[in-house]
Amino acid sequence: MNFDTIYLTNAFTFNSEKALLFMHGIAREDQEDEAGLDIASGNTDLAGSLEEFGLSKYEARAYITMIGKGSLAASEIAYYANLPRTKVYQTVKKLEKKRLATISRQKPLICSASPPEEAFAEIVSLHERRVKNMKGIVERLQKINDERQRPKGSEERRYFILDPDSALEKIKSLISQAKSSVAAQLDPWGIRLISQCRLALVKAISNGVKVQLVASSRCLENETFFSLADGIEIRLGDVVSSIMVIDSIHVITVDGSNGRATLFSSAEVFGASQSKQFQYVWDRSVEARLLAGSDPAVASKAMRLAQATENGLSAHVLECTMSSRSDLPDGLLDVVDHKYGLDISCMDTGQILDVVDSALKISCSGGLKHDRNNNVISLQSSADSRNVLPLALILACYFKRVGNEPKLMQNSGQGFQTVHLKLARSTL
Repeated sequence: MNFDTIYLTNAFTFNSEKALLFMHGIAREDQEDEAGLDIASGNTDLAGSLEEFGLSKYEARAYITMIGKGSLAASEIAYYANLPRTKVYQTVKKLEKKRLATISRQKPLICSASPPEEAFAEIVSLHERRVKNMKGIVERLQKINDERQRPKGSEERRYFILDPDSALEKIKSLISQAKSSVAAQLDPWGIRLISQCRLALVKAISNGVKVQLVASSRCLENETFFSLADGIEIRLGDVVSSIMVIDSIHVITVDGSNGRATLFSSAEVFGASQSKQFQYVWDRSVEARLLAGSDPAVASKAMRLAQATENGLSAHVLECTMSSRSDLPDGLLDVVDHKYGLDISCMDTGQILDVVDSALKISCSGGLKHDRNNNVISLQSSADSRNVLPLALILACYFKRVGNEPKLMQNSGQGFQTVHLKLARSTL
């Protein structure tokens, strides 16, 4: 055996068993453990997951192998990834096309995997967009399904519950941004809220917004009631809770016991119905500024008396007068006291004169004059005479009950009516 034969024999013997396996295309199980990448066990699930990214089985194995081993020659990839040698080059070329690997341009060809975050960023982003779009489609389909199940003719209303501080800030904001109208029914709590919105009211009025307030008679006790911004129309009416309507769109209801509020926005049908309800209350309310400076208790009772006269008391007065044998029916005061709860019989002379005077101001822009020297009380109307005679009869029945028999005299003129009560003795 010559030297060359011995060298070749030793070289072949000294070569690694891996090289021999690459030459014959055979993968041995004991070499898989040595490679540190067991495709058949530990990474099979991972390779299957990569197929969801559009990789073939061979591409997934090749990529995982390069991630785990680093840069490799094609034959090494075939060995470690357990791929057929005839398929490995085609496989890494596909990975390069998908920008998941790079191949050197020099021989021997070396393949390197792109970092996973970089390699799959675009694919992940695409899937995220698809998932987002799919969620949007599902939501639209759900809305269609909900509309089908919703009763016909129904309307979905959304509202917000506000704590007292948030309610005040929201009311200020809505008033200052109002475009056409602010209409409010106010109880004492509502008046306190509105009084803190003076700057917003001034801004709204300067922008041409119509501001109308109807307050409960209890609000007369609030010292700020008559000191709100100029340009506000204020009336007194039958109000039990605070409801504010801004531009017929935003509706705020306020709980008078704790200040919490409920805000309805963009509820067109609800807002329109509340506007109509406000107009109904407004038409049946009385001018408030006529009572400026009046005692709150007197003003409250005068308003109730004026409203009662408008809402049926006049008819009761006429009925009692016609059914009585005398000019002044004895039972009239009982009707006023019990049916309308005014308790006129319990008042002293000064109180009842103040109440009737204020009631005349409210109902017919009139008033009461007391001529103590001649014991004459005059009730005058300058706008509407319908309410003068009923109030005069009530006052006459009062004096009759306290033992000061009156005589009634009427005096009509152009645009006014006056009823005089001539008392039998002085009221002093």
